[in-house]
Amino acid sequence: MRRNAAVAGVLLGVFLSACAHHKTTTDVAPAPQREPAPAAAAVEPPALEPQPMPVPAPVPAPAPSVAPQTPPPIIDPTLDQAASLAANNQTDQARRVYLALLNQANVSRQTIAAAARGLYRIGAFADAVEAFRNLGTFNRGEEDLRYYNAVSLFETGHYDDAKKELACALPYIDITSDVARYRDKIQKMGSPQAMK
Repeated sequence: MRRNAAVAGVLLGVFLSACAHHKTTTDVAPAPQREPAPAAAAVEPPALEPQPMPVPAPVPAPAPSVAPQTPPPIIDPTLDQAASLAANNQTDQARRVYLALLNQANVSRQTIAAAARGLYRIGAFADAVEAFRNLGTFNRGEEDLRYYNAVSLFETGHYDDAKKELACALPYIDITSDVARYRDKIQKMGSPQAMK
């Protein structure tokens, strides 16, 4: 009997224990949900020990290019002086100034052209022919200079050369009364009938 009583006591304890457990789990607020595991915090890479920076080999400075720089052409201010002298009928002084300009070292093409034009205008045709020769090949747009050269060549007796220059200039210049007059003279002098 004792044995039965002991078994009954154990059974009763198990039963009461199950009821107590049931009561505590149903009467108590539900157990809080487990929070999700926090996102893994950004893990900083382990600090690297500073490495010595390699020292670059010295790079030699580039050698400056020694290409000769051509300065922009500047018309010498004495051209104004020569033009002023010519306007005041001081043609000998104007001629000397133009020739001095042409004899300078490194004279620009614009200065040569302006001096040649000035010499033509004061009637120093032989000097003008030489200046136009120093100018070299005429560029497109310089047909007026070709005409002045043609007249200078004509006035110095170079009729065939004058005719060639005039033929190159005429299609591109205005035919004024002076141009028409020289055109007729030059074309006649170059013809065989004018030589008779």
